[in-house]
Amino acid sequence: MTLLYDMPVSENGGLHLEKSPLKLEGAHLCVVSPLSFTEACFSVAAVRALRNHCPEATIAVLCPCSQSTLWKTGIPELDHVLSYEETASAKQIASQLQAFDVEFNSAIIWQAGKAAKAISKVGVAQRLGYPASGLEKYLTDVVSVASKPGPVEHRVRYYLELMSQLGADAFVRSSFEMPSLPEPPEKIKIALAPFSEYGSAYQWPADRFIQVIDVISERHADVSWTLFDRQGAQGTFAKVEGLNLFEDLLNRDDLDLSDCSDREEFLTQLAQSSALLACDGEIAHMAAHVGLPAAVIFGPNGPEWKRPLGKQSIVIREHVACSPCYHAKCPLDLRCQNEVTVEMVVEGLEQAILMR
Repeated sequence: MTLLYDMPVSENGGLHLEKSPLKLEGAHLCVVSPLSFTEACFSVAAVRALRNHCPEATIAVLCPCSQSTLWKTGIPELDHVLSYEETASAKQIASQLQAFDVEFNSAIIWQAGKAAKAISKVGVAQRLGYPASGLEKYLTDVVSVASKPGPVEHRVRYYLELMSQLGADAFVRSSFEMPSLPEPPEKIKIALAPFSEYGSAYQWPADRFIQVIDVISERHADVSWTLFDRQGAQGTFAKVEGLNLFEDLLNRDDLDLSDCSDREEFLTQLAQSSALLACDGEIAHMAAHVGLPAAVIFGPNGPEWKRPLGKQSIVIREHVACSPCYHAKCPLDLRCQNEVTVEMVVEGLEQAILMR
């Protein structure tokens, strides 16, 4: 088993309970996935904790279609994955739930939206969640916590703390275990993800990726490189901001473009790599989900808050005075990215390669 968490944990993750743990009603439970892909990755540990707490329950996740492969891959704790089209209305999602052969007794909801409204419309008796913006009106049980000043804590604790409120032993190793990766390839195969869905400020300069490729290829014999794009290789590179800056990288003869046609194939190809070199973005979290060692370059984001889970995820970062700022576009000189050197990235990537 691969452990996907390597941060010290406390009994309640730094959040302090205001009341006694709640009790889940019934044996059929539905978890409504967060809409953000990254947040969905962070919520997986909570679903594992829920399964360990309710071993006999039927547990389903309700998610957008774009997340269905994530929830279907490597999470044996789930009995069902119910996916809906991103364009579906709350009424359509409710109809889909009513047609399903399980009538849910309880639901855990992380944020307001069409899925939260649909859960309410079909009359799930117990609906639990935090008092997040716009969500409270859909809940029957509001889970309140009080926090005190202290260091920034990783986002995964937000999800696990709700499980603690339900009486689960959430902050334990079993919440972060994943099936082992397949056997590593005979020759080093590096997945490359230089783009980020979070914005251009999250992307390391393209010319430095080229330098890293040259250094690693010189140091290691028979290295192959595959460029991954989250949407697949079906013309979506045209949507990447600042793509012209990556033209020399994309035109390299020693760089293959991933030919995966769907998300399931995407995760399979990723898991069959030796390591990943990526900017802070969704592909880095996908690698963490399957347990692939990765060197992840951080810029405007805070790794202590949103780093990919697991000791196999190596964060490469040069802290600067204006970071973290979380800006999609840098209003200054992109110093958080420019001060990350080629040598730092080569060292991090070689550490990731050795982990496989």
